[in-house]
Amino acid sequence: MIVSTSDEWRQTHVESWQRENKEEVFIYSCIEEVPLEVRKETDVLITFGNDLTKENIHDFESLKWIQLLSAGLEDLPFHELRKKKLLITNARGVHCRSMKEYVIGAMLHFEKHFHRFLQLKENRVWERETLVGELVDRKVLVFGTGTIGCEIGEAAQFFGMRIDGVNTKGSVKEPFERVYTMAEGLERLEEYDYVLSVLPYTPSTKNIFSDEVLGRLHSEAVFMNLGRGGVVDEESLAVHLKEKKIKGAVLDVFVEEPLPRDHAFWGLPNLLLTPHMSAKSDHYMTRCMEILLENYRNFTRNESHRMRNLVDLAKYY
Repeated sequence: MIVSTSDEWRQTHVESWQRENKEEVFIYSCIEEVPLEVRKETDVLITFGNDLTKENIHDFESLKWIQLLSAGLEDLPFHELRKKKLLITNARGVHCRSMKEYVIGAMLHFEKHFHRFLQLKENRVWERETLVGELVDRKVLVFGTGTIGCEIGEAAQFFGMRIDGVNTKGSVKEPFERVYTMAEGLERLEEYDYVLSVLPYTPSTKNIFSDEVLGRLHSEAVFMNLGRGGVVDEESLAVHLKEKKIKGAVLDVFVEEPLPRDHAFWGLPNLLLTPHMSAKSDHYMTRCMEILLENYRNFTRNESHRMRNLVDLAKYY
């Protein structure tokens, strides 16, 4: 039995499934809605994973494979999943186009002073003295050289920006000119105009952008986080922004979501803040379906080694 706990399926998605498969997908809006008898018979679960817990995972007695509709893994009950020896695949890669457009748009927001011109418009002021910047020759350091990081790098390169990357081993990857280890990258922040994180949240990345590390950014730098909120010391970042130690920041992810109404971030004019939507797109589910259909074909052929985006539960990604 195949169960989806996402109600984002549209008729076109159902039709694309039915064209290839005879087995029906039973669609619910969340795990709580799935009757216990259905959970027990489910062998394939399609879900965003945010409501999968160490308690309810045991209800899925026949489960063999989970297809996540997101890339994030930090909410999963890893210990229980490892014990059940499940196949886990995620939606890594479906976010790329939307996220790289978001990054370029956010950079242009700061270079072209769009926030200032909106204020001038509200005050009915015609002022042409403000000099605006360009993306060309700006230096960018991307923490995380996976699919999303590489796509962002290619987009930035198109605008003539100079792109370097950071990954665990410092392994060379295109389109980056240079790739550093994590320790090396954290030491070189002062060289870059834009420092961007698309890192996952793991025990080794928790608060990796500490107060000390953020202090290495130069005064005209912009810090950007599109990965996971837990990699940043939010309290320290708020102080750096409030005291204008850096030019600004772009944050799409936070330690606590939704962001509390009394959080210091809301009142910072040099912070571009969005509610975890850099990956959202009207094409999102269509791209997820491409991964799901390919993986289901391989799953039914007992060729799990060919499935896209297999998750290593021991490494948390």
